[in-house]
Amino acid sequence: MVSRDDLAVRLFHATVGVITSEDELVQADAAGGRAMTDVASAVSAAVAASDGSIRKLFEDASLSVSRLGGDDPGVSFWVAWLDGLAAASPDGDELDLEGVRTLFDQALDDVTRALAAGLCNVAPTDVLAVVSVAVSSSDDELDAFDDAADAAEEATSGTDDPVSLSVARFLRGLAQA
Repeated sequence: MVSRDDLAVRLFHATVGVITSEDELVQADAAGGRAMTDVASAVSAAVAASDGSIRKLFEDASLSVSRLGGDDPGVSFWVAWLDGLAAASPDGDELDLEGVRTLFDQALDDVTRALAAGLCNVAPTDVLAVVSVAVSSSDDELDAFDDAADAAEEATSGTDDPVSLSVARFLRGLAQA
């Protein structure tokens, strides 16, 4: 089981992973890279201020990112991803392996719908598809975070898409306890 507090710490590490990758993200695409660090900062602030359940953590993060506004497809991707994570999250304080699998599957579904609506790009959606498959094969919830990070890093090898790279850096941070 992963507790709500452990997940909050993991989310903090995840945002730090993106923020500390700012140079890499900006080198890939100046505006897109900055937008991804803005997203990570918004998620970090929302997690720090959130005092509710696991679902509330993701709802607060999604709301915070949606307030960034604009038509940036990277920001839209993150809002869809966080909305999917929130929708699949328990309204409690613990998450088991099946819950982690459900989180990634629902988030992929929400991002796929956003892609179909023209709100985000295909590259990070493809990364989430690979991640979802990796998580479905995990043996426990802690392995699921590691497997997600490994799959994202492999899927983004050689890419210069700042959204995809930010997903990989986020998931690597999420794997840190």
